[in-house]
Amino acid sequence: MYFKNARIFQLPIDFKIESEELSDKLADDKLKPCGAQDVSSQGWISPFNMKSEVLCWQSGMAQLIGMAIEEKILPAAVVNQQLQEKVANIQTDTGSKPGRKVQSDMKQELLFELLPQAFTKLKKMGAYIDNDLNLLIVDSASQNPAENLVSQLRQTLGSFKATAFGESSGMATLLTKWITDGHAEGGFEFGSSLVLETLDDAKSVIRAKNVNYLTDEMQRHIENGYLVTQIGLVFNDRIEFSLTHDFAVKSIKFTDIVLDELDNETIESEEQLLDSRFSLQSLELRELYKALFHIFSKAIG
Repeated sequence: MYFKNARIFQLPIDFKIESEELSDKLADDKLKPCGAQDVSSQGWISPFNMKSEVLCWQSGMAQLIGMAIEEKILPAAVVNQQLQEKVANIQTDTGSKPGRKVQSDMKQELLFELLPQAFTKLKKMGAYIDNDLNLLIVDSASQNPAENLVSQLRQTLGSFKATAFGESSGMATLLTKWITDGHAEGGFEFGSSLVLETLDDAKSVIRAKNVNYLTDEMQRHIENGYLVTQIGLVFNDRIEFSLTHDFAVKSIKFTDIVLDELDNETIESEEQLLDSRFSLQSLELRELYKALFHIFSKAIG
């Protein structure tokens, strides 16, 4: 269990919840299977597996949790095909085709009939609270699913203040300066991916991989108003990732230097494996966040 992405939310400086209390509250809002007429259902699951009763796992100053969404799979093509067949039968029997309103009602009836027979799929999402930095970190590449987890946590706890980092032109400007200067700061080195974007209504985007910083073409784009909104970076030779100008950390990959520190030979259970990986991950990412906040505090303030 290593997070592939990290959407970061700032928590109040005085926020604190003991793991036992958090576990009890999560248990009251566990994932329940979809009912016969439910399109979806969401709730908390164990970070270990679906059978485990452990809903919160603490390692040091970090608390790991998991959420899942169960959704009914009802392809539109299947519904539309059956609707067309019903419409055709009615037209054959009556000599006239049902109008739009009637067809809309027929479609709703079909959905009602088909939902109990539909298969389901499960989407899992991990998150953890870093009580040292007062952060909630959600394993999501996109903001909306991460916000959904925050909303679910707010519902579960009754009150939960978490502030997302929005897009920052100041951060994009600083990333652009790194590129034009030819070097990054604070233990960061360039990776091999880059996204340039105009922060106006047009939102023109240029994506590049395996690039050599700084090409003449990129320089021309920057001179024409493009800014760096996403950049591949390496932190202290330990973590490879992409950083966006809304402070999302994507495509996280720990280098062999880090992974070699995890001695699998001493791990005898799933619980020990998750604990070792989560401890390693939370500590490494904590150092990354500290470095990022130190550099970008003014840009995102």
